[in-house]
Order: sequence, then C-alpha cells, then structure tokens
Amino acid sequence: MKTQISKPSAGKTLFTAEYKEEAVNHWKESGRSAATVAAELGIRAPLLYRWAKQLRLTAQQGGQPELKTAARVAALEGRIRQLSEENAKLLEQREVLKKSLGILSEVPPRGMPGSNR
Repeated sequence: MKTQISKPSAGKTLFTAEYKEEAVNHWKESGRSAATVAAELGIRAPLLYRWAKQLRLTAQQGGQPELKTAARVAALEGRIRQLSEENAKLLEQREVLKKSLGILSEVPPRGMPGSNR
C-alpha cells in the first residue's frame, strides 16, 4: 500500500493523494488507534490526523483533494465551455419564444375567419 512519490534529501517524504486517502480509510475501517496504524505504515500519528482533517475539509467543500493548478484550470475551462454552450442554447430558445409570442399576439387581418373586424 505504500506509494511514495519521492524522498528528497532533506528527509521529507512526499505521499500521493491516493496513498493518503487509503491510509486514512485503513485507519478508520480498522477500528485501531491512529498510533498503531501509523506505526504499521511507517509514519507518525499526527500526520495521519492531519491527512484525515484535510480529507474531511475537502469533502465538506465538495472539491477534490490537492488538484494541481493545470488540472484545475482545465476543469474550469471545460465547465466554462459547457456553460457557454448551454447559454447559447437558452438564448436561441428565448428568441424562438419571443417570435412565437409575437405571432400569436398579432391581430388577425380583416376577412379572416374568427375576425370581428
């Protein structure tokens, strides 16, 4: 289960978001203490608590944990494109409704059946 990205010379290990999520889920599902699970994983218990807090906060915000800037920009651009297409479709529908309302509210010319003039 240990998937590390890299181990810099300063001694600070970087873990993937998937690893953090798996570690927290393993701790929550096992019913054991954070210290026990952290010792099994080779990390300290406060780090496991911090990961759990981060995951809880991102879940409350409805976001995905630790999205990189490029991925976030791409996701936002996709959403903008989707909303622009929807906006264009709604504008077209509005114009059609305006035209149909104009046609239906016209007074029929004289001599037409149903005309009182």
